[in-house]
Amino acid sequence: MEKKGKGNRLKRSERRAGMLFIAPIYLQFIVFFLFFMAYSLYMSLTDWNILEGTQNFIGFENFKQILTDPLFWKSLWNTLYLMLGIPIGMLFAMMAALALNRRMVGKTVYRVILYLPAVSSTVAIALLWRWIYNAEYGVLNMLIEQFFGVKGPNWLGDPDVVKISLIILGVWRGMGNTMLLFLAGLQNIPKEYYEVVDVSGGNAWHKLTYVTLPMMSPTYFYVIITGVIGGLQAFGDQFIITGLGPEHSAMTVVYYLWEKGFAEYNMGAACAVAWVLSIFIFVITLIQFKTSKSWVYDGNG
Repeated sequence: MEKKGKGNRLKRSERRAGMLFIAPIYLQFIVFFLFFMAYSLYMSLTDWNILEGTQNFIGFENFKQILTDPLFWKSLWNTLYLMLGIPIGMLFAMMAALALNRRMVGKTVYRVILYLPAVSSTVAIALLWRWIYNAEYGVLNMLIEQFFGVKGPNWLGDPDVVKISLIILGVWRGMGNTMLLFLAGLQNIPKEYYEVVDVSGGNAWHKLTYVTLPMMSPTYFYVIITGVIGGLQAFGDQFIITGLGPEHSAMTVVYYLWEKGFAEYNMGAACAVAWVLSIFIFVITLIQFKTSKSWVYDGNG
């Protein structure tokens, strides 16, 4: 009985020590996440004007105004349209990963070149592409005219073209990071699986469709989840390169939030937009996790 009592005291002591070590993380979570999250929810129910300092409780009026505002729905459509770049970027990144996973001269240099945009300054990249897309003296239109003999489009001034321009930029900038994730996934596939295909008389196509693609599904899932969450929060490129864009064609949901909070000084409405966006992200992510069981390889079988 004495040994049992000492064992229980030791476990309690270890438990207290463990709780003490993780206490700062819990404290940070409570203070910097839960508290401000609850505060943001309360502020979304007020007409908080950051210039006047007024905070009158108005209930769900901000949410009603947002959900009946055609500009909000247009910004949501623009955001979803720009997310077409996610599957396009995944395709190019997978092709690059497959190529760079082979033995080739200078593959480390190619990897570095492809990854550079991912670690470069967002502002610098946006300004660079703003110059490239310039309709009058941009290098892209100069090349189009030089090689095809036609005048290039107004990449940033045409509402039908500006979203395509932003997709191209997003694919170019995000491909390097996605490529590295795919490379890590490719290198973690056991080589025995490919040997089984060889023994069975399979070819490269069989290896790709029956081994590589299925075994890479957890990596695809991670890239899709993070890509969708990041895509729904798109702001920087649009803000720097085009602003609202012609006819609000480049306005995203986060840009709409910024307009409410820092252009109209209605921080209560901005908090409401943030909550609508958060709920939308949560629902989309939950659906992705629920449907992942039917196609993501979990290591069993």
